[in-house]
Amino acid sequence: MAGLDNIPQKTTVEIEVVKLDEDILKTITDLNQKAANIVSEFGQIYIRKDELHEELMRLEEFLLTGKDEFKATNLQLKEVVDALDDKYPQSRINLKDGTIQYQPGAPTRRQQAEQQAQPSQDGMKVVKE
Repeated sequence: MAGLDNIPQKTTVEIEVVKLDEDILKTITDLNQKAANIVSEFGQIYIRKDELHEELMRLEEFLLTGKDEFKATNLQLKEVVDALDDKYPQSRINLKDGTIQYQPGAPTRRQQAEQQAQPSQDGMKVVKE
């Protein structure tokens, strides 16, 4: 390590201060402000994107639960209408005035569906010529 002692050591550092031209100073200040604005906009976009993502997740959840609720509601409505049809066959309901028109003695919609589902007894006949 004795060799390191022979290296000349500089003990003073000279520093000079120079005033920058106004144009260069303004350019640096403007670009620095522009970069800060871009970073700020990125932050706002990131936050908004996160909010939108959360909102989309909530909407998706609402769609799933809403779909199930819609099916259940339609099933309940069908049960009520079917029960009314058993009592008031071939009926039309007027929700505005709360009345129902029906044909007494007519087959219910359920009875008609059962009749259509059964193969007819007359069926097709085979004719030889």
